[in-house]
Amino acid sequence: MRLLVTAGGTREPIDSVRVIANTSTGRLGARIVDEAVAAGHEVLLLHAATAALPARPCRRLDFETHADLGRLLEQHAPQADAIFQAAAVSDYVPASTGGKLPSDQPELMLRLQRAPKLIDGLRALCPQGWLVGFKLTSDAGEDEQVAEAQALLRRARLDLVVVNDSRRTGEADHEALLVEAGGVVARCRGKAALASQLVARLPAARRAPSPGGQGMVQA
Repeated sequence: MRLLVTAGGTREPIDSVRVIANTSTGRLGARIVDEAVAAGHEVLLLHAATAALPARPCRRLDFETHADLGRLLEQHAPQADAIFQAAAVSDYVPASTGGKLPSDQPELMLRLQRAPKLIDGLRALCPQGWLVGFKLTSDAGEDEQVAEAQALLRRARLDLVVVNDSRRTGEADHEALLVEAGGVVARCRGKAALASQLVARLPAARRAPSPGGQGMVQA
């Protein structure tokens, strides 16, 4: 299968020398790529410039900002059979200021603007693909996590959502639930186990659009 994986966090310019960013490392995305390549899949990794990279070779393109990643998805998502949208994408971006903000003021106000949810556009870009989203919660119990995951499933028309809490995201203690429309389908602990489970759940074949509405893309 042709897989597209996004990983790492976006960095948005505040002015000509400063950025606002998040703490995503891209390690889970790199783990997914390694598992997928080992399983014989063709993988394109869209990764933040500072993200961890997979050990196994694959095609890679880097991004910096929300807009960069959006352009790359528009270009490459339509060719994918499955997409793992593991990147941490900015929900808000700084309003353009131009030049460099002063550094001698006792207080500085930063104005942020809501950014479009890239994951909400994936189904339109990849109508027949198997789409996996990732949801990070904060101090949430399992019921709340499942509810948030299912809300994302419905809104973005995904096939699967990986939900985990910000308290447990380490390499070995990364605890995650795999959620489909009917509820939790798997529980994973550790990034390696999570990546392995995700790749193992890839469908054996996906429908591909054709003039006659027939045809399959085989794994």
